[in-house]
Amino acid sequence: MLNLLVSIDTSAEAVIALKTAAFFGKGVVIQPIYVYEPPGRDIEFGAGWARHSWEKETYKLAQVTIEKLILTQQKKYPTIKKPMLLKGNPVTRIADFFNKKKFDFLVASSFLKMSNTIECIQCFQNTARKDKNSIPLLIINKINDFKKIIILTDGGETAEKAIGLLLKLPSLLYSKIILIGLARANDDSEKIQFLNLERGRAILKEKNFGAEGYIFSKLGLKGLKEKLRGEGVLVCPVLSSDGHLDLSKIITRKNQSGIFCIEP
Repeated sequence: MLNLLVSIDTSAEAVIALKTAAFFGKGVVIQPIYVYEPPGRDIEFGAGWARHSWEKETYKLAQVTIEKLILTQQKKYPTIKKPMLLKGNPVTRIADFFNKKKFDFLVASSFLKMSNTIECIQCFQNTARKDKNSIPLLIINKINDFKKIIILTDGGETAEKAIGLLLKLPSLLYSKIILIGLARANDDSEKIQFLNLERGRAILKEKNFGAEGYIFSKLGLKGLKEKLRGEGVLVCPVLSSDGHLDLSKIITRKNQSGIFCIEP
């Protein structure tokens, strides 16, 4: 059984996130979560009752809107549970709930009050670093946007965790798989890139999946971007300390779908 925490709001992207989560099969339990930010506290002294009343109305409006959205989707996908409504900062509240309940994936859209995938990753990365908790983040922006899977691996524990996350979603693995061996932060030799590529192949092979393979020094940044062009899911580690994997230079589309294993 796979437990997914799906971040939603009142947008069309929320529907995409829910439908995509349901696409992963019957053995998936989907917990929607909506975090709304309460009214600001800049109301003048003595008007606290107004702010309290406003918060209640904001909650009721959110509840009606979200429950209506979920009810529509539950008719098609019965594994979708009743939504959780929380107030506060969306990123920190979602990450906290995710860690307390130990979900397998956090599914989000990069439209989560953010302009692009990089910004979404960075916000959750800051939270992971602060809380010292890993976050397996699945960002989806289009339904069935799975024409190819591009895996970046430096052979490290986090990269191999990212591949492990991909293997939890077998419906994705019938797309074309491209595996790219990266250097390590302290070793950029072709030999280590090739070894990292082969380690990734071995993990996939254990589950009877093959992959087209390349090393980064042969492709170069231009060649890597070419592989990423078009519709596909990027799978890679996100580390707080290693500087050799600059996602802002690699990601070619601002709303890139992907599996990002975020480590503190």
